Amino acid sequence: MNNIRKRFKEFFRNGYFTRVDDKHILDLYLGLNEKGQYTLEYRGDFIIKEVKGSGVIGVSQGTTSKYSYLLIFLKDTDMFDTFCALIEDIIDTTRSCPDNPSGYQVVTNRLYSWKKMFSSKKKKMDESAIMGLIGELYFLDNYMFPKYGKTDSLNSWSGQELTHKDFSLEDIWYEVKSIHSGKETVKISSLEQLQSSNYGELVIIPMERMSPAFNGVTLSKLANKIMKEFDSDEDLDKFISKMSEQGFSFDSETDEYVYQVVSIDRYAVNTDFPKIIRIEMPPAIVQAQYDISITSILPFLINE
Repeated sequence: MNNIRKRFKEFFRNGYFTRVDDKHILDLYLGLNEKGQYTLEYRGDFIIKEVKGSGVIGVSQGTTSKYSYLLIFLKDTDMFDTFCALIEDIIDTTRSCPDNPSGYQVVTNRLYSWKKMFSSKKKKMDESAIMGLIGELYFLDNYMFPKYGKTDSLNSWSGQELTHKDFSLEDIWYEVKSIHSGKETVKISSLEQLQSSNYGELVIIPMERMSPAFNGVTLSKLANKIMKEFDSDEDLDKFISKMSEQGFSFDSETDEYVYQVVSIDRYAVNTDFPKIIRIEMPPAIVQAQYDISITSILPFLINE
């Protein structure tokens, strides 16, 4: 994405375009349109279909005597970083297209999936929200995908849905907590978070904050990695929707938060696990938060 940002910033003349590279199978060009808006142009032999833009992303199509063209351009520069991520994704996912008609289909499908990311301007995420989302995505990518597969894992992820568990499957649930490395406690934010008739696990992911120059984990890098792993546009669309609902966008300021993930520590939440649950509380207490000592729950640590 940094390469796309840099290339766009180097353009200084409206209407000027250069090919993305000499090796790409499709004729994709980066540049500025006649209004000076950052633009990806796709030229090829394809049949144009109706493609709609949004308030942030514009779309223009047409034909010349030599080729058909599709222009995707940015109308709101506040979303520049997310636009660059979209363009990078289109370029990468079309490298293996066998011909122009299939390339056109992939480009328009990617645009359709990404449009939710541009539906509205997002508020800046604070570090707590960034760490929390990194933890959930890291667990999704490194544990859930290999164990349950991409589609079932994605469907189990609650995101911003009104549930109390981060991941819920038919007979097991996982609650993920991201903490700064070295912290001795973990916060449980509701009475329902560890309450269930099913077996579940508390997942603690310690992270160490690093300098921006460190080649570590960032929210944008992790989200982009996961997006490239989906085998279906349906799963990609669902993932983008969940990310958008949580206020995520590809923001260069968010990339200043760089972490080294220390471990994924899973604890069995059984009947003996120390927890406060609603059925044990007086009716007058409607909400509660509490901290658990990590040292005290070491006997419940799952060693696999």
